[in-house]
Amino acid sequence: MARLRASIIASIVLAAAPVLGAQQPAAKPPAESTMPATHTVKRGDTLWDLAKTYLGDAYLWPEIYRLNTAVVEDPHWIYPGEKLRLPAGTAVAEGPAAAGQARAADPGGYTVFNPKRYRRARGARENINLMAPHSAVRSADYLESPFVWAVGGPSLAGAVRATAESQLVVPKLEERVYQNKEAIFVTLPSGADRTNGARYMTYLLGPVLNGRGQVVIPTGVIEVAGDHGTGDVRAIITLQFRPILEGQGVTLLDTLLPRRDVFPKAVEFGTQTSVAWMRDDPVIMQQGSFLVMSSTIKDGFVTGDQVELMAPLGTGAAGETRTPETVGVAQVLRVTQWGVSALLLRRSQGELDVGTKGRISAKMP
Repeated sequence: MARLRASIIASIVLAAAPVLGAQQPAAKPPAESTMPATHTVKRGDTLWDLAKTYLGDAYLWPEIYRLNTAVVEDPHWIYPGEKLRLPAGTAVAEGPAAAGQARAADPGGYTVFNPKRYRRARGARENINLMAPHSAVRSADYLESPFVWAVGGPSLAGAVRATAESQLVVPKLEERVYQNKEAIFVTLPSGADRTNGARYMTYLLGPVLNGRGQVVIPTGVIEVAGDHGTGDVRAIITLQFRPILEGQGVTLLDTLLPRRDVFPKAVEFGTQTSVAWMRDDPVIMQQGSFLVMSSTIKDGFVTGDQVELMAPLGTGAAGETRTPETVGVAQVLRVTQWGVSALLLRRSQGELDVGTKGRISAKMP
């Protein structure tokens, strides 16, 4: 009797199975669209986010960077308006969950549990040097670097006048620090181009260096925008290294012309120099700080050279002169007929101050 009941139940289940299966809606494949050939950078974009959006894996951002080295100098910085090429032959899924559904639906696709995914990622990383710089000097360091000019600073310079935005409450002058992307009114250097899109540097003057010249400290970069061609020039603050204030100078923007894939090579008995000034007069100078050397362009210094800074260790018990200790390595940035500015790349525990001696230890070809 029990066998008969089991047989009847099994027959009912088997007969109902096709009906139940017919009632289940067929799973729709995730909607996909062909990935665009390019992406125009918007504010807030990063290569990490673009790789996650278009390639489905943020760690594949070097694939995008590798195609755009002519546009992107430093992968940490991409700017609105830049048009980036995207790897061909990849489809990007529509909708936030579509990419995950597509991978789950493909048993042979890349998943956390599929070692093929890691083999591809590792292979890509072995074939390119992810963080290898393409030039000896970064353009951002060059723009921010102080430099030495004739006493009084750049001749025929312009000036920052006032904000070009209405203010609900007008603050006192000493409290008013202009913000990044804020519109301001300026006067341009004599004879300068006021065409929309033209860029200029704002600056303040530093100390005079023993008759050599005067330190010029860049505070930001501005771009002429929304200007109507008469009166004070309307500009937008695009970069700000230090607070930009009313009354600061405006001069032509000296941008870096990078030498691609050219780096300094070690030399012996390089030209000697010494530290003439350190920005902000730090108690202990840290890596990444700016300084000025006592040398000039006439001494053969060029952008990208490296200078070894050394501190004397006095004399020994027998009166012998001890070998000086290396206390830092600086990279030459701006070179003028009045001075040489540099960025401190490495720092040891030794004393580093104005007057510290140095010599070129690596020279650009």
